[in-house]
Amino acid sequence: MRQIRLEKNLTQKEVCKDICSQAELSKIEQGKVSATIDMIQKIARRLNVSVLQLFEEDTQSMIFREYDHKFTKLFRNEQFDEVIVFAKKTVDLPLYSSIHLLARYFELIALEGKKSLDYRSCISQLSFVADNEEVWYESPIMYLRIKLAIANYYYLNQQYVHSRKIYEELLKMDFETEELKHLRLKILYNHAQQLFFQGDYKEGLKVTELGIDESIIRKNSSFSGHFYYQRANFKEKLDYEMETVKEDYSLSYSLFAALNLERYVEIVETGRTDYLLFKF
Repeated sequence: MRQIRLEKNLTQKEVCKDICSQAELSKIEQGKVSATIDMIQKIARRLNVSVLQLFEEDTQSMIFREYDHKFTKLFRNEQFDEVIVFAKKTVDLPLYSSIHLLARYFELIALEGKKSLDYRSCISQLSFVADNEEVWYESPIMYLRIKLAIANYYYLNQQYVHSRKIYEELLKMDFETEELKHLRLKILYNHAQQLFFQGDYKEGLKVTELGIDESIIRKNSSFSGHFYYQRANFKEKLDYEMETVKEDYSLSYSLFAALNLERYVEIVETGRTDYLLFKF
C-alpha cells in the first residue's frame, strides 16, 4: 500500500481523507494494525488499483525477497554448485516471472564464479536475458540488476569504456519505486568505483557527491558511509586539503560504527587510521 502510494506521489493525508485517520493509515502501512475489508476497498479505490493488486504485489515482493535472500546467501558463501542446482529447480516451479529471472541471473553468475563460464560468455548470456523486450515490464528490478552485473564484469576486467557506457545509460532511466531508487545508489557507487580505477577522479568525485546527496534523501546511512569513504579516496587523489579528507574518512567511520558494520570499521581502522580525527 505504501509503495503504490509513493509511486503515485500521494501523501498519507490525501489517501486517508474520509476513510480513516492519518495515524491509522500510518500504522497500517507499517504493519502495526490490520485494516478492515471495507477500509482496504476504499483505499484501493483512492489509489486507483484493485484490491487484488494490493495483495498480489505484496505477495510477489515477499516471495521474491525470500528467494533472493537464499540465492544471495549461497552465492556469498561461494556455494556455486548449490546456487546452480537451486536455480534449475526454481525455474521449473510455477512461480512469478521475476523469480525465474532471478534464478537465471544467479545461475549465470554462479557459473562464472566457479569459472565454468568465462566473463565474456557470461556477459553475452546476461545480455541476451536483459535484452528481451518483456524483461523491463515484467521486472524492472531484475533488468537493472542484470545490466549492473554486466557493467561490473566489464570494469572488473578493465573494460572501462564498456562499463562506463552502461552505468551512464542506467542512470538516465526512471527510478520510480523506493526499491529501484535504492538500487540506483548501488549503480552510483559502482560507477564511481569504475571511474576511480579508470583514473577519472574528477568525474568520479561528481558521481560520489550525487551518491551522498541521494543516500541522505533516501535515509540510507550505510550507503552514506560508503560514499563518504569513496569521496575521501577521490579527494586524496586530487590533493585536497588533508583536513577535508580526514573529515570524510571520519564521517564514514562514524556511520559504520553506528550501524555495527564491523567489517568496514576494521577496514577504515586498518587502512586509514592516520586519517581519522578520532577512534572509538
